[in-house]
Amino acid sequence: MGHDPAYALRKAQAQFAASRPADALATLDDLQKQWPDFDSADAHLLYARALAEVGRLDEALEEYHALAGYFPGAEARVRYGMLLQMVGRTTEARMVFNELLIQMRRAPKYLRKAQAEWLSIAEKQLSASR
Repeated sequence: MGHDPAYALRKAQAQFAASRPADALATLDDLQKQWPDFDSADAHLLYARALAEVGRLDEALEEYHALAGYFPGAEARVRYGMLLQMVGRTTEARMVFNELLIQMRRAPKYLRKAQAEWLSIAEKQLSASR
């Protein structure tokens, strides 16, 4: 079971959930070395989150920026915007939130409903930064 990239991803998720982001990063780095062709948006998001948790904010911002372009759903963009706000880049954060909300207004209702939690967070973040 330990020779499967999905197992390594689950292990990293468990480590992160147990408040061990540094261990999750190490597991994800090992995963990437062992299975360089393994491609997972969820693993990429977890990697960005773990980087932010251990204080590697510049690297986390780079990862979130890359994720924002392809991650399904709104979570990656909302987390990216929140991190931008945290580091004082509020103008960029507002742009991320605004673009997301504009795009989601054009999306089908079922998609807006599925992403309602993240859209609500984006709206709150925009309101708070005014």
